[in-house]
Amino acid sequence: MKGMAYFFLFIFLVSYSYASTVHGSIYDLSLKKVNNVIVEIDTVPNQRYVAVNGSFSFEVPVGRYRIKTYYNDESLRMSAIENITIADDGIYILDLFLYPNLEDNEDLYGDIEFDIDEPQMNEGFSFAKYLLMIVGAVAVGLSIYLFKKRAPRKIVKVGSDIDKIIMLLKRNHGRMTQKELRKEFPLSEAKISLMVAELESLGKVKKIKQGRGNIIILEK
Repeated sequence: MKGMAYFFLFIFLVSYSYASTVHGSIYDLSLKKVNNVIVEIDTVPNQRYVAVNGSFSFEVPVGRYRIKTYYNDESLRMSAIENITIADDGIYILDLFLYPNLEDNEDLYGDIEFDIDEPQMNEGFSFAKYLLMIVGAVAVGLSIYLFKKRAPRKIVKVGSDIDKIIMLLKRNHGRMTQKELRKEFPLSEAKISLMVAELESLGKVKKIKQGRGNIIILEK
């Protein structure tokens, strides 16, 4: 009887501890959903999910976690790593954006060939060839660096959510923090940032960095 009591207590504690839900969608650099992505979260024990339809969901306890994604087909490998803090019970939305693993993708270098011929007697020609190889390698490295630094930008159509942001700013004397805006929408932080960026590009608002957050000011 004591063993059965411990068993049911363990089942109860496990079901109670996994009281929060983390879910979201997985996008590539063109902001299209990516199917058949492997998603892992470092709970104890680890949980793994295959996002067949480009979406994932985990049940997790309170704590700090790292979510990793892996995608691999015949032509391209992509991955993403995100950290998330579960402060209390509830539902958390986290969208993931995959970046190519450029170091592992040999196809990106398929058009660049460095053929090493037999040793030449003309030292000037040999030096020029190796100089071109160095310049080419630097150009490839710079292209990879700029590609990694480029963040995906989603074009958000003007609609009810963007109109709501403008109305909220008007009711709050033309300024609010981005954290305050986040509380008014059942959307992820990434989507709020995309909407604010779209309003900023349209000249509707101005974003000012303050500490770890942003202040959104309505343009007159």
